[in-house]
Amino acid sequence: MADSPVSQKASAWCLDRRHVLAHLSTAIGAGAATMLGTRISFAAWPDHPIRVVVPFAAGGAPDFVARVLVDPLSIALGETIVVDNKSGAGGTVGVINVARSEPDGYTLLMCTSAYIVNKALNDHLGYDPIKDFTPICELVNSPNVFVVNPDLGVYSLKEFVAFARAQPNGVNYSSPGTGTTPQLSSELFRVRANIPMTHIPYNSGPQAAQAVLTNLVQLSCSAVPLVQSYIEAGKLRPLAVTSATRWRGMPDVPTMAEAGFDDFITDTMVMLIGPAGLPPEIVTKLSGVVQVILEQPAVRETLKRGGFDVVAKPGNELATRISKQVAMWHDIVAATGLSQN
Repeated sequence: MADSPVSQKASAWCLDRRHVLAHLSTAIGAGAATMLGTRISFAAWPDHPIRVVVPFAAGGAPDFVARVLVDPLSIALGETIVVDNKSGAGGTVGVINVARSEPDGYTLLMCTSAYIVNKALNDHLGYDPIKDFTPICELVNSPNVFVVNPDLGVYSLKEFVAFARAQPNGVNYSSPGTGTTPQLSSELFRVRANIPMTHIPYNSGPQAAQAVLTNLVQLSCSAVPLVQSYIEAGKLRPLAVTSATRWRGMPDVPTMAEAGFDDFITDTMVMLIGPAGLPPEIVTKLSGVVQVILEQPAVRETLKRGGFDVVAKPGNELATRISKQVAMWHDIVAATGLSQN
């Protein structure tokens, strides 16, 4: 029996990872050595394994990025990096775990904007997206894409709106969980299109995609990397992307603006942050190391094939974007009426 798209992608990723390490071993030992050598001035860190918390189940966008970076990062720092998938409550379980950890550089968080959205949805959560964290590096981003099962017979967002309005009980949509950018993007679409649509949350992006593949729901909004292989195989049909321009991997798929929804730009941003109070020396060193790794051609190509654009912006620029996203998602939550405050 032929391998599934997921298993094929996993095999390709394993080969990519070996390719990445082969390139990085040379790069780190040569031109990158100057920047990576900051360990000399801050030799006390790291001296034991570092835990990178991914607040979602394996297979999601931040998990994919973490798996690409963990080995080269371990080589660069000279210490073991452990990825800890700590999912639950739309990512909140893992986020709070990091917020309450010691700011010693041994517990980090690789997450998406979901930790900002969750706070906008529920102000009573036990953390503040700005005060309780230290931005380290914005890694990659990717637009979201609305997809349906081809069996639905819908070819555009306009047709989907008509289909949804014709259903006596409305339609259902899946997402990687409450508070994720795909979920908020779907809610914004629901409000803007004025259609009856019910949220069915899952614990990960792959599970949300599977719900569309098996016709448990009629629509899903997903980060491009998680559904790209299904789209290429003709098992999911993309209706629109949430980027400002058409996505390079799907040139025939319209943007939300082209589909009739102006001012509708959202993406899945993957970032590396730590608990508040992380020493500046660790932040500078870690951000510099990660940016060097993200400049390696093999790493960039692996992430690009995975559906991401490499950003590689330092902590101060990430802090600015986080502040803007706090305001943006607060406004979107208000517009959709989802606030649980």
